[in-house]
Amino acid sequence: MNHQTYHDYGVSMRRHLHQHPELGRQECETQLWCVNQLKQMGYDITICFGTGFYADLHVSDTLPRLAFRADMDALPATEKPGEVVISQNPGVAHLCGHDLHMAIALTAARMMSDQRTRLQANIRFLFQPSEEMFRGGAKGMIGEGALEGVDAVYGLHNDPQIDCGQIAVHPGIMSSNGDQFRLNIAGKSAHASSPHLGLDALSEAVRLLTAFRAIITDRIDPNKAALISTCMLNAGEAPNILARTAELQGSIRSFDPTVHKMLIGSFMEEIQESRRRGYTVELEMRGYPAVNNHPAETQILTETARLFLGEENVLTDHPPMVGSEDFSFFLNEKPGAFFFLGSGDHSNGIDNPLHSNPFIVNEDCILIGATIFSMLAGL
Repeated sequence: MNHQTYHDYGVSMRRHLHQHPELGRQECETQLWCVNQLKQMGYDITICFGTGFYADLHVSDTLPRLAFRADMDALPATEKPGEVVISQNPGVAHLCGHDLHMAIALTAARMMSDQRTRLQANIRFLFQPSEEMFRGGAKGMIGEGALEGVDAVYGLHNDPQIDCGQIAVHPGIMSSNGDQFRLNIAGKSAHASSPHLGLDALSEAVRLLTAFRAIITDRIDPNKAALISTCMLNAGEAPNILARTAELQGSIRSFDPTVHKMLIGSFMEEIQESRRRGYTVELEMRGYPAVNNHPAETQILTETARLFLGEENVLTDHPPMVGSEDFSFFLNEKPGAFFFLGSGDHSNGIDNPLHSNPFIVNEDCILIGATIFSMLAGL
């Protein structure tokens, strides 16, 4: 098959998946579609963590096994017009480009299957559910054996703010540590004319919000990046009644593990202060560690990409993503590397950030991502 055939295949896969997005842990039709494609190519399928699966292509017992990750889930949003195709599932949309990631994996899988006699590794494609919204699909797949027998693992994320034809990669930290929190604060309601008889949950929520901001300004080295973003506050039921309950939701992010430990410790101290003041506080928190690339595999990836794209198009000084990525769990288990694949086109106005609506990309990046994966496998 020539490059145009692989290009057209990848674009057709992406457009189908873009029109039929599904939320995390609900990727049933997505799973079925991708499984059917891979079965036709000769891959062995293992269902993993509900709506996830992995696909194996065995070449030789003497070769290592390389794994390549594609995340599958979409976001809860109604897509605005602007892309070449649009979501047909109301309230669900691929606004982070996971449709691209699956199309890249399927195209790479086809290239590897077609040229399996040239492969220098056994192959495993990890089709992972529930990456978004701290749902932990990577951790779930690892728990069900998706990395057993794997020697190294590679992954990517598209980025329209980088031009198609370029990638960003370097050893070490590629994304932030990230935790999402929900705080439920319970006090005691009272009439607004008798505040001394109550315990105002709204006032305590505001105190906490202010205290969280002060952690960044007062306790963290100003040379270190750190964020505590409180993005939701819900409280109160009437204008003349003290709020009995309040809810805060937000996220905590940093790149340095020592800084992150300080953030979490200070955050917990403020919660304890609320409890000392008489409030009942319940905390829900979930998160992902930073993506931390391994040096040897990053070097292999960098050299491979330079051969394909040219040295000037492999960006090694690109700053880490402030967002979080659960590919970090794979790298905590196995050697590997993660890179950002340019999916934008600044000359044509395609430079929107991840999760923008509409989310527009240059589909030529599909074949580029698939080719890099295939080259890593020896093609």
